[in-house]
Amino acid sequence: MISLFLLIVAAIVLVLGYRFYSKLLALWVFGLQANYSTPAYERADDIEFFATSKHVVFGHHFAIVAGATTLAGTGVAVIWGWIPAFLWVVAGTAVAGGTYALGSLWLAVRHNAQPLPDLAVAYMGSHAATLFLALALPLLLLVNAVLVWLGAELLATHPAAVAPFWVQIAIAMGISLFLYRSTGTTVLSVSLVALVVSWLTLWLFSKLLFAFSGALNIDIRGHSLLSFDATVVWLILLLASTYYVTRQAVWKVMQPRGYLVTLHTGVLLTLLFIAMAARHPTIVAPNFNTPAGGPGVMPWIFVTLTSGAIAGFYLLFATGMTGKQLSHETDARYVGYGVALAEGVLALSVILIAVAGFSTAQEWTTFYRSWEGVQSLPKLAGLYIDGFAFFAQALAIPGDFARMFAAFVIIGLIAVTLDAGIRLQQELLVALAQRCRLPGLGDQRAALLTTLLLVAAFALYDGHGQGALALWPLFGYWNQVLAVAGLTLIALALRRQGHVPWPVVVPAMLLLAVGTWALLWQLELWWAGANWLLFVLGAALLGLTIWLSWEVLRAVRQAVARS
Repeated sequence: MISLFLLIVAAIVLVLGYRFYSKLLALWVFGLQANYSTPAYERADDIEFFATSKHVVFGHHFAIVAGATTLAGTGVAVIWGWIPAFLWVVAGTAVAGGTYALGSLWLAVRHNAQPLPDLAVAYMGSHAATLFLALALPLLLLVNAVLVWLGAELLATHPAAVAPFWVQIAIAMGISLFLYRSTGTTVLSVSLVALVVSWLTLWLFSKLLFAFSGALNIDIRGHSLLSFDATVVWLILLLASTYYVTRQAVWKVMQPRGYLVTLHTGVLLTLLFIAMAARHPTIVAPNFNTPAGGPGVMPWIFVTLTSGAIAGFYLLFATGMTGKQLSHETDARYVGYGVALAEGVLALSVILIAVAGFSTAQEWTTFYRSWEGVQSLPKLAGLYIDGFAFFAQALAIPGDFARMFAAFVIIGLIAVTLDAGIRLQQELLVALAQRCRLPGLGDQRAALLTTLLLVAAFALYDGHGQGALALWPLFGYWNQVLAVAGLTLIALALRRQGHVPWPVVVPAMLLLAVGTWALLWQLELWWAGANWLLFVLGAALLGLTIWLSWEVLRAVRQAVARS
């Protein structure tokens, strides 16, 4: 089959989803109102609340949710064949993912962008705040640690992207200056200038490489105390830049940087799809596949891909960041559902590269020959980067430049997600300190420094990145349980306000059933393999799932009793 056919089918489904289903959700389920006063106006005295153009908000929101998890989850899912991965990405995005993304922003706007623990208390009782913190804090710590390590690894292995990546921060600050301090400046004109400057920077530094190579070892009497290689150096620098960005108001650096990264992502996807139309490559991956030494397609593909289609931390970003920037409640359809579709397009590009970017079926089989072989995040990132370079040559783009550009985009997405993740982890740590009366952590700066130290320690423990990667198999389940918790809050809010909750309840029940099924199955495998760390943490996650189910049932009974 020609991969161009998949692209056309996906485009039709996603366009119809936005044209009809998102409109149904906006009008019938959530009742979005153009004249509803958003938190950006209600709390305009707070520097974190700033009404912004919906296009800029869209770009920032896409950049913070479309990180490495989309690339990794989709890249892994192809191991079961292209049909399951394609169907879930397209259908899951257009229905479940779009509903959750739109609903998260609606919940944030209707509740004045309150912190997630406060929303949990409002709908599920005082104990629910502790439950949500127990779900969100470890998940964010794991994601942040993996992201900072993967970003550092890519900077070390793609030196041509280093200088353009750091210059991008300065360009983003320039966007902020012109958008928010100059009069008569349009988003379109600023975007075009920013893209031109960025591409000139990319071209210039493709000729002048800047790299850190080698290692710095500190030994005492033959015993190594510290070893700093390129990955460690970039990891430290990434966390240092995150500290600076996080200390600034969102609209000063973080938001324009995310918008700029999204512009580059749009250019990358456009070039990729045009090149595919020119090459019209044939799919060499099998329709269905059973990986050697790996789990079967059910229920694992749902757990793997849900991390992209219905990511639990969407609600964290919506309530902690994006919900504070919307100018109109109706923008939740464009930003929420639209970003879910854009992330689906990114996931589709991963699928097309993974199923048609190999010359022969034998090459595909060699890459996906085992379950363990596709668990390497740098390997999956390399597959996407090399695949883009392969197709870009059809447009007369040199392979080295194409690799640099793809690496530049992926590192940018990782950095923006990391900035947002660190900021949210800091805020949740402050909330935890206030609830548990922990001395010192109630201060924003102290919480930020503690967050950065925890992320660095987790990322570097037991070797470079191995501390976080050792727990990465838990990410899909943990993210899914948090998504169930978020969908539950949205459903309870809909019911209390007299709206129809079933379009939210159905995916929540499906996620809970499939996720629990997969977790029980995986616990049995971890027990049989004597992987006690993952087994204990998985058992703890199962306990949180049971606790969540109990809190949901109690909240539903109370809601029925009140009615």
